[in-house]
Amino acid sequence: MLHKILTAVTALAVVASLLAGAAGQAAAVSGYNSAYFGESAFLTLGPGQSGQFAVGFNNIGSTGWLTGSTSQVDLAICLPDKVTCNTLSPNTAFASSWLSSTDYATTSTTYVGPGQTGYFVYNVTVPAGTTPGTYRFNGDLALHATASMIHQEGYYQDVNVPSVGAAAKLACVAAPTSIAAGQSTTTSTTTVTIQDSLGNTVTGDNSTTLRLSQAGGLGATINGGLADASATVTAVNGVGIFTLTAPALSSTTGSDQLSANSPTFPTLTGCVTNVTFTAPGAPASIKTTLGQSAFPAGAPQTTIATATLKDANGVTTTAAAATTVTFSVDNGSVCSVSPTSGSIAAAASTATSTLTLTGVPGSCTVTAASTGLTSGPATATVTAAGPAAKLAITANTCTNTPTTSNTPGSTCAITTQVQDAAGNPVFVATAITLNLFKTTTTTACTATVVSTTPAGGSGNPATGTSLGATGSTVKFTISDAKAETCDATASSGVLTAATAPASFTGFGAAATLAPISFTPNPIPANGVATASTTVCVRDAAGNKVTSGTGATDTISLIRTAFTGATPSTTLVTTNPQTATAGCATFTVQSTMVLGTDTYTASDVTRGGILPASGTIQAQ
Repeated sequence: MLHKILTAVTALAVVASLLAGAAGQAAAVSGYNSAYFGESAFLTLGPGQSGQFAVGFNNIGSTGWLTGSTSQVDLAICLPDKVTCNTLSPNTAFASSWLSSTDYATTSTTYVGPGQTGYFVYNVTVPAGTTPGTYRFNGDLALHATASMIHQEGYYQDVNVPSVGAAAKLACVAAPTSIAAGQSTTTSTTTVTIQDSLGNTVTGDNSTTLRLSQAGGLGATINGGLADASATVTAVNGVGIFTLTAPALSSTTGSDQLSANSPTFPTLTGCVTNVTFTAPGAPASIKTTLGQSAFPAGAPQTTIATATLKDANGVTTTAAAATTVTFSVDNGSVCSVSPTSGSIAAAASTATSTLTLTGVPGSCTVTAASTGLTSGPATATVTAAGPAAKLAITANTCTNTPTTSNTPGSTCAITTQVQDAAGNPVFVATAITLNLFKTTTTTACTATVVSTTPAGGSGNPATGTSLGATGSTVKFTISDAKAETCDATASSGVLTAATAPASFTGFGAAATLAPISFTPNPIPANGVATASTTVCVRDAAGNKVTSGTGATDTISLIRTAFTGATPSTTLVTTNPQTATAGCATFTVQSTMVLGTDTYTASDVTRGGILPASGTIQAQ
């Protein structure tokens, strides 16, 4: 079959190929006939990529082609023999919104009369893991939902899937690109893909470290990290996934630029995408929360039930006008609520009521409802516990925790609970002491408790007391000053003690400078955009030296190479600088030149400290 140019397909957003044409064969159905007109170019696509095909046929029969009727004409799927059609494609895995399991597409216009040209457009997507090679898509024209062919010429289109080359660049896609601020459950996923120069995913890469940085200032987090900080992941099949969580404050709106690069493969060209944080929308649901959800059996107790307005994304929002809220319970023997109705004032978000627990064991669900809004209930549980018998550690964030010497202001927490022999919480005021010993010894760790909740003592050991009727736990907040591994042991008189591991990072003697990493990276080559890097003195294990020798050294940052005709960035902060707590921060600005610049940091105060280098891209 000869191919020729599809000049009219431009309206379909498909680029036509310059291939010669030929006429169709005799019609197989009375009144129907067609002649091949032309088609779009063959495609070269990598795994995960999509493309579009189009083919045109002239209607040279006496009957018009009308979609949605018995005279609808489709581009039928055929086998490679170019004869067997109205069948499943051998390449069905490439299907992307095809008309049916046996047809690629119908005409792009509703009616194609005799003498007119009908165009058939369909999409293909190369599945991940596809073996390199040529994949052929055979087709011919047939009446819709029948085996009646009106054309048998042997049309086909090819997709060439090339062998994947060496990693050359990163591609970024964020979805969704707009999320509401003010709710920890509101997230956007950024997918960073390692690609070769043709845009094929390097699916064999399972070792490259990918970093996603944000422009910052809005308070968003990536992969549960610190606000405005970057995050790193190791590629899996050439792909890294990052979860961006919206700022906690609903008033924090704006666009956050996300930049991806690789600290372990700095020659990869980076990529940039953006996510916008929007203000909360109109109220869509009402959520119920309780001040306390677990209670001891026996004497009556009370807690506050709060109804909060949420928008469609679950973000706390405000009422446009006063909104009536009705409170109800499902188990009157366990609890009651009063008042049973309240009002959320205009521009406000909440209304409250008092929940009273009778002391009878069981559970009670409280529901706040309002006309037109989806309700979200909350459950309170009353437990008839036995006498206090043991302690349990119910939460522990002190595992491989960076300490104040490594990350200023960092802490972790261990939560202990008073329980009966069956593990039920016991609501009796109980003094609990936490000791931090070096693992498997009775030697005290340098880790120390800085506070307890409820408020209590500090130090190592430290003691706090559970509230009793309204609480069965004590939370110990811990800080440290060196790298060590500890056993955290909670004890209280004759109660069975509980132990959990607690480990901390710290620092040794100054030995090297931290690898340089600019954020964001890449940056626009517009002469305005900036990126910063914090250079820190570290020990041989990579921990920051935040005090003592090395912590106040003078650090110098020098551009040592560039790829463009001239440098693509320039240093705009003081150089050299005196480190504070082991670190000094430098900022560079783009110069409107595309390229990659390399900077090298050196410790000019003392010898023996290894320098460090890193790159910044302007694109």
